[in-house]
Amino acid sequence: MYMKAIGIATIAGGFILLVLSFIADAIAQLITPYDIFSIGGVRAMDDPVMGLFFLYPFVFALMAALVFDLIQKSLSGDAGHRGMLFGGILFLLIIIPNMLVIFSSMTYPLGFYLSNILTGLIAYPLIGFVFVKIWESHSL
Repeated sequence: MYMKAIGIATIAGGFILLVLSFIADAIAQLITPYDIFSIGGVRAMDDPVMGLFFLYPFVFALMAALVFDLIQKSLSGDAGHRGMLFGGILFLLIIIPNMLVIFSSMTYPLGFYLSNILTGLIAYPLIGFVFVKIWESHSL
């Protein structure tokens, strides 16, 4: 395992996911606005536990980096292709099952789904590309 690469990827991937999830949500809000705080079960913004929400992208990036470290040698092609492949794998394993379970069990607004799908389509391939570049620079 490339521990240094995993650490760098966690920070870089977490930052990318955090920023791009806000951008994806802004796009979704333009298309089909919704108020996340009006959905039952969502914590109030002033709830101290809500601060943990901002750790999610970094926890996600850490888990993705660990998986990438395990499978990166099986990804073929140039850096862009390998990044897209890994992003596609993340999309298939995370976004599709999450959207199905949320759609089938909760009445969330359309904008919520759109925001999550856009995040997966935009951020995951970019994270994959960044991971490829990090591993390339640390495996020399």
